[in-house]
Amino acid sequence: MFYKCSSLSDISPLKNWNVSNGNNFSSIFFECNKLSNIEPLENWKVFNCYNFDFMFSGCSLVSDIKLLVNWNVSNGVNFRNMFDGCSSLSDLSPLRAWNVSNGISFESMFSECKLISDIEPLKNWNVTNGNEFDGMFGGCRNSLNIDILNKWNVSNEKLKYIK
Repeated sequence: MFYKCSSLSDISPLKNWNVSNGNNFSSIFFECNKLSNIEPLENWKVFNCYNFDFMFSGCSLVSDIKLLVNWNVSNGVNFRNMFDGCSSLSDLSPLRAWNVSNGISFESMFSECKLISDIEPLKNWNVTNGNEFDGMFGGCRNSLNIDILNKWNVSNEKLKYIK
């Protein structure tokens, strides 16, 4: 929708959008590299969405995702590259309670998020259905303790590609 709108910085007019019937948010803010404040999305009802791929990819100024804490992503199947290139993002704790149990693809979800140093908030994610984890944290500068993810019910064969 706003694909490669590199000058888009104010999304406040979207605050009251009724997106409850939306099922595909793929690339909606892809490469909106002037976008930093995603507060207007706080009350979006995304419970019908199955595809979040590339949603915020390339939004290098997005640093605070705490307003996404109450998003119901339980129908999400594709989270591929959702936050890829969000190089100002460091805190994943708002995603702690996300229900991603229907997720299949997590490929490059946080790749190039260079400030992420703690992935502990994701340790209780149910990724049993996941089969794509390639580069999930690829390009993260900090040394990540992926041993935290040993609670994930995923074969070691799949997890070896996480970084």
